Amino acid sequence: MGGWILDSEATDHMTLFPSLFALYSKANVKQFIMVANGDNLSIVGFGNIQLEASIFLHNVLHVPKLASSLISIQKLTKSLNCSVSFFHSHCSFQDLDKGKMILIARVG
Repeated sequence: MGGWILDSEATDHMTLFPSLFALYSKANVKQFIMVANGDNLSIVGFGNIQLEASIFLHNVLHVPKLASSLISIQKLTKSLNCSVSFFHSHCSFQDLDKGKMILIARVG
């Protein structure tokens, strides 16, 4: 998951990098998203990004003025039907139906 920040407060997945999108649509109307520092940043498009071989992020917002790409923990755990556990060096995502580990994200 290099280059992404897991964010427990993010309401949506979002990135500043248009090259990451496998499927992309430009925003039809002017929309904004408020980030943690209170700034309202323009959303210029949205689409799907392949994060890992079998893991896709859907409806990712394209926000060119973001400081970093963000993954919404709430949206990821809901879409993958998984739980997340945090450790000092990493976090792991476990499938709730099969009980198997589906993703590990390392710190740094």
